[in-house]
Amino acid sequence: MNKLLLLICTVFALSATNSYSQCTPNTAITTPGIFPDSATGLSPAVTGQLYTQIMQLRVPVDTVTMIGPLPVTVPIISIELLSFAGLPAGLTYSCNPTNCVYPGGTNGCVAITGTPSVAGHYPITAITKTIANIFGSNVSQFDTIDYYYIDVTTTSGLMSEDGLPTFTMSQNMPNPSEDFTNIVYTLPSKSDVEFFMFNMIGKEVYHKVLDGDQGENALKIDVRDFTPGIYMYTMTVGGESISKRMVISKK
Repeated sequence: MNKLLLLICTVFALSATNSYSQCTPNTAITTPGIFPDSATGLSPAVTGQLYTQIMQLRVPVDTVTMIGPLPVTVPIISIELLSFAGLPAGLTYSCNPTNCVYPGGTNGCVAITGTPSVAGHYPITAITKTIANIFGSNVSQFDTIDYYYIDVTTTSGLMSEDGLPTFTMSQNMPNPSEDFTNIVYTLPSKSDVEFFMFNMIGKEVYHKVLDGDQGENALKIDVRDFTPGIYMYTMTVGGESISKRMVISKK
Protein backbone atom coordinates (compact mmCIF):
# COMPACT_ATOMS: atom_id res chain seq x y z
CA MET A 1 0.00 0.00 0.00
CA ASN A 2 1.17 3.51 -0.58
CA LYS A 3 1.52 6.49 1.76
CA LEU A 4 -2.05 7.56 1.12
CA LEU A 5 -3.26 4.31 2.61
CA LEU A 6 -1.11 4.90 5.68
CA LEU A 7 -2.70 8.33 6.00
CA ILE A 8 -6.11 6.68 5.82
CA CYS A 9 -5.09 4.49 8.75
CA THR A 10 -4.08 7.59 10.68
CA VAL A 11 -7.40 9.19 9.85
CA PHE A 12 -9.30 6.35 11.37
CA ALA A 13 -7.14 5.29 14.24
CA LEU A 14 -6.79 8.45 16.21
CA SER A 15 -10.39 9.46 16.52
CA ALA A 16 -11.24 10.45 20.04
CA THR A 17 -13.22 11.79 22.90
CA ASN A 18 -16.46 12.91 24.32
CA SER A 19 -18.20 12.80 27.67
CA TYR A 20 -20.45 9.89 26.74
CA SER A 21 -19.63 6.21 26.50
CA GLN A 22 -19.96 6.34 22.72
CA CYS A 23 -19.50 9.17 20.25
CA THR A 24 -21.85 9.98 17.37
CA PRO A 25 -20.36 10.13 13.85
CA ASN A 26 -20.88 13.40 12.04
CA THR A 27 -22.41 12.29 8.74
CA ALA A 28 -22.20 15.83 7.38
CA ILE A 29 -18.48 15.25 6.83
CA THR A 30 -17.97 14.04 3.26
CA THR A 31 -14.26 14.76 2.78
CA PRO A 32 -11.98 11.89 3.87
CA GLY A 33 -9.89 12.90 6.83
CA ILE A 34 -9.67 13.28 10.58
CA PHE A 35 -11.03 16.29 12.42
CA PRO A 36 -9.14 17.76 14.22
CA ASP A 37 -5.96 16.62 12.48
CA SER A 38 -2.57 15.78 13.97
CA ALA A 39 -1.42 19.39 13.58
CA THR A 40 -4.18 20.55 15.89
CA GLY A 41 -3.75 17.66 18.28
CA LEU A 42 -5.78 16.43 21.24
CA SER A 43 -6.97 18.74 24.00
CA PRO A 44 -5.08 18.74 27.30
CA ALA A 45 -6.68 17.25 30.41
CA VAL A 46 -6.69 18.08 34.13
CA THR A 47 -6.53 15.52 36.93
CA GLY A 48 -9.81 15.08 38.75
CA GLN A 49 -11.83 16.68 35.95
CA LEU A 50 -13.92 14.94 33.29
CA TYR A 51 -12.08 14.82 29.95
CA THR A 52 -14.20 15.51 26.88
CA GLN A 53 -13.34 15.83 23.20
CA ILE A 54 -14.54 14.38 19.92
CA MET A 55 -12.61 13.62 16.79
CA GLN A 56 -14.62 12.76 13.71
CA LEU A 57 -13.44 10.80 10.68
CA ARG A 58 -14.46 9.93 7.17
CA VAL A 59 -13.01 6.74 5.64
CA PRO A 60 -12.48 6.99 1.86
CA VAL A 61 -14.09 4.57 -0.54
CA ASP A 62 -10.79 3.73 -2.23
CA THR A 63 -7.21 4.80 -2.72
CA VAL A 64 -4.66 4.62 -5.52
CA THR A 65 -1.53 2.50 -5.21
CA MET A 66 1.24 1.62 -7.63
CA ILE A 67 1.35 -1.98 -8.78
CA GLY A 68 4.42 -2.23 -10.94
CA PRO A 69 4.56 0.85 -13.17
CA LEU A 70 0.79 1.40 -13.15
CA PRO A 71 -1.46 3.26 -10.70
CA VAL A 72 -4.35 1.06 -9.59
CA THR A 73 -7.52 2.13 -7.81
CA VAL A 74 -7.88 -0.05 -4.71
CA PRO A 75 -11.25 -0.27 -2.91
CA ILE A 76 -11.04 0.08 0.87
CA ILE A 77 -13.04 -2.72 2.52
CA SER A 78 -12.51 -1.56 6.09
CA ILE A 79 -10.11 -0.07 8.61
CA GLU A 80 -10.06 -1.58 12.10
CA LEU A 81 -8.66 -0.23 15.35
CA LEU A 82 -6.91 -3.21 16.97
CA SER A 83 -5.52 -1.40 20.02
CA PHE A 84 -5.33 2.10 21.41
CA ALA A 85 -2.56 2.30 24.01
CA GLY A 86 -0.97 4.98 26.15
CA LEU A 87 -4.11 6.63 27.53
CA PRO A 88 -3.72 8.37 30.89
CA ALA A 89 -4.96 6.42 33.92
CA GLY A 90 -8.69 6.96 34.30
CA LEU A 91 -9.44 7.33 30.59
CA THR A 92 -10.94 4.64 28.35
CA TYR A 93 -12.08 4.53 24.74
CA SER A 94 -15.00 3.10 22.81
CA CYS A 95 -15.78 3.01 19.10
CA ASN A 96 -18.72 3.79 16.91
CA PRO A 97 -19.25 1.31 15.27
CA THR A 98 -18.83 -0.62 18.51
CA ASN A 99 -16.58 -3.28 16.94
CA CYS A 100 -14.05 -0.59 15.92
CA VAL A 101 -14.32 -1.66 12.26
CA TYR A 102 -14.96 1.23 9.87
CA PRO A 103 -16.14 0.25 6.36
CA GLY A 104 -14.83 2.21 3.39
CA GLY A 105 -16.93 5.24 2.52
CA THR A 106 -18.42 5.65 6.00
CA ASN A 107 -18.21 8.09 8.89
CA GLY A 108 -17.12 7.04 12.36
CA CYS A 109 -15.46 8.12 15.57
CA VAL A 110 -13.82 6.86 18.75
CA ALA A 111 -14.80 8.23 22.17
CA ILE A 112 -12.22 8.67 24.90
CA THR A 113 -13.76 9.63 28.20
CA GLY A 114 -13.10 9.53 31.90
CA THR A 115 -11.36 11.41 34.67
CA PRO A 116 -7.55 11.33 34.52
CA SER A 117 -5.82 10.71 37.85
CA VAL A 118 -2.11 11.13 37.13
CA ALA A 119 -0.45 14.16 35.54
CA GLY A 120 2.05 13.69 32.73
CA HIS A 121 2.73 13.63 29.01
CA TYR A 122 1.04 10.62 27.37
CA PRO A 123 1.94 9.64 23.78
CA ILE A 124 -0.91 7.70 22.16
CA THR A 125 -0.16 4.62 20.07
CA ALA A 126 -2.74 2.95 17.83
CA ILE A 127 -2.42 -0.31 15.90
CA THR A 128 -4.61 -0.43 12.80
CA LYS A 129 -5.56 -3.03 10.25
CA THR A 130 -6.62 -1.97 6.76
CA ILE A 131 -8.29 -4.42 4.38
CA ALA A 132 -8.29 -3.50 0.70
CA ASN A 133 -9.32 -5.43 -2.38
CA ILE A 134 -6.64 -5.88 -5.03
CA PHE A 135 -7.61 -7.77 -8.19
CA GLY A 136 -10.43 -9.57 -6.39
CA SER A 137 -8.42 -10.60 -3.32
CA ASN A 138 -8.54 -8.96 0.10
CA VAL A 139 -5.14 -7.79 1.33
CA SER A 140 -4.41 -6.68 4.92
CA GLN A 141 -1.97 -4.03 6.09
CA PHE A 142 -1.01 -3.32 9.71
CA ASP A 143 0.25 0.07 10.85
CA THR A 144 1.40 1.75 14.04
CA ILE A 145 0.24 5.33 14.53
CA ASP A 146 2.03 7.44 17.14
CA TYR A 147 1.41 11.05 16.12
CA TYR A 148 -0.85 12.14 18.97
CA TYR A 149 -0.54 12.74 22.71
CA ILE A 150 -2.53 13.96 25.71
CA ASP A 151 -0.98 16.27 28.29
CA VAL A 152 -2.47 15.98 31.77
CA THR A 153 -1.86 18.70 34.36
CA THR A 154 -2.94 18.92 37.99
CA THR A 155 -5.40 21.46 39.35
CA SER A 156 -2.81 22.41 41.96
CA GLY A 157 -0.30 22.74 39.14
CA LEU A 158 -2.17 25.84 38.01
CA MET A 159 -1.11 27.56 41.24
CA SER A 160 2.33 28.31 42.61
CA GLU A 161 3.42 27.38 46.13
CA ASP A 162 2.30 30.78 47.43
CA GLY A 163 -1.20 30.25 46.03
CA LEU A 164 -0.78 32.50 42.99
CA PRO A 165 -1.56 31.32 39.43
CA THR A 166 1.35 30.17 37.31
CA PHE A 167 1.95 31.11 33.67
CA THR A 168 -0.31 29.03 31.41
CA MET A 169 -1.65 29.42 27.86
CA SER A 170 -4.67 27.60 26.44
CA GLN A 171 -5.22 26.09 23.00
CA ASN A 172 -6.85 28.71 20.79
CA MET A 173 -10.59 28.33 20.30
CA PRO A 174 -12.14 27.77 17.88
CA ASN A 175 -9.52 25.71 16.13
CA PRO A 176 -9.61 25.59 13.12
CA SER A 177 -10.66 29.23 12.90
CA GLU A 178 -12.07 31.20 9.97
CA ASP A 179 -12.37 34.74 11.35
CA PHE A 180 -11.57 35.24 15.04
CA THR A 181 -9.88 32.98 17.57
CA ASN A 182 -9.38 33.36 21.31
CA ILE A 183 -6.49 32.39 23.60
CA VAL A 184 -6.77 32.39 27.39
CA TYR A 185 -3.61 32.81 29.47
CA THR A 186 -2.89 33.17 33.18
CA LEU A 187 -0.09 35.12 34.84
CA PRO A 188 1.33 34.95 38.39
CA SER A 189 1.61 38.76 38.42
CA LYS A 190 0.96 41.78 36.22
CA SER A 191 3.48 41.44 33.38
CA ASP A 192 4.35 42.43 29.83
CA VAL A 193 3.67 39.49 27.53
CA GLU A 194 5.06 38.97 24.02
CA PHE A 195 2.95 37.01 21.57
CA PHE A 196 4.28 35.70 18.24
CA MET A 197 2.83 33.71 15.36
CA PHE A 198 4.96 31.89 12.76
CA ASN A 199 4.07 30.09 9.56
CA MET A 200 5.34 26.56 8.90
CA ILE A 201 8.59 27.81 7.35
CA GLY A 202 9.36 29.84 10.47
CA LYS A 203 8.49 33.31 9.18
CA GLU A 204 7.02 35.65 11.78
CA VAL A 205 3.56 36.75 10.64
CA TYR A 206 2.19 38.37 13.81
CA HIS A 207 3.68 40.03 16.90
CA LYS A 208 1.91 41.76 19.76
CA VAL A 209 3.03 43.04 23.17
CA LEU A 210 0.33 42.54 25.78
CA ASP A 211 -0.17 44.23 29.13
CA GLY A 212 -1.27 41.18 31.12
CA ASP A 213 -2.92 41.28 34.53
CA GLN A 214 -2.42 38.84 37.37
CA GLY A 215 -4.72 35.86 36.92
CA GLU A 216 -6.71 35.04 33.78
CA ASN A 217 -6.42 37.09 30.60
CA ALA A 218 -7.83 36.70 27.07
CA LEU A 219 -6.38 37.51 23.66
CA LYS A 220 -8.65 37.77 20.60
CA ILE A 221 -6.99 37.53 17.18
CA ASP A 222 -8.49 38.49 13.82
CA VAL A 223 -7.25 35.82 11.37
CA ARG A 224 -9.41 36.77 8.39
CA ASP A 225 -6.41 38.11 6.45
CA PHE A 226 -4.13 35.15 7.20
CA THR A 227 -3.37 32.55 4.53
CA PRO A 228 -5.11 29.25 5.38
CA GLY A 229 -2.71 26.75 6.93
CA ILE A 230 -0.95 25.66 10.11
CA TYR A 231 0.74 28.21 12.36
CA MET A 232 2.84 28.05 15.52
CA TYR A 233 2.08 30.59 18.23
CA THR A 234 4.30 31.42 21.20
CA MET A 235 3.73 33.46 24.33
CA THR A 236 6.73 34.64 26.37
CA VAL A 237 6.72 36.03 29.91
CA GLY A 238 9.90 36.78 31.84
CA GLY A 239 12.00 34.36 29.81
CA GLU A 240 9.45 31.53 29.99
CA SER A 241 7.73 30.52 26.74
CA ILE A 242 4.78 28.30 25.80
CA SER A 243 4.11 27.29 22.20
CA LYS A 244 1.13 25.64 20.51
CA ARG A 245 -0.26 25.14 17.00
CA MET A 246 -3.36 26.61 15.38
CA VAL A 247 -5.12 25.96 12.09
CA ILE A 248 -6.60 28.76 10.00
CA SER A 249 -9.20 27.84 7.38
CA LYS A 250 -11.49 29.71 5.03
CA LYS A 251 -15.24 29.42 4.53
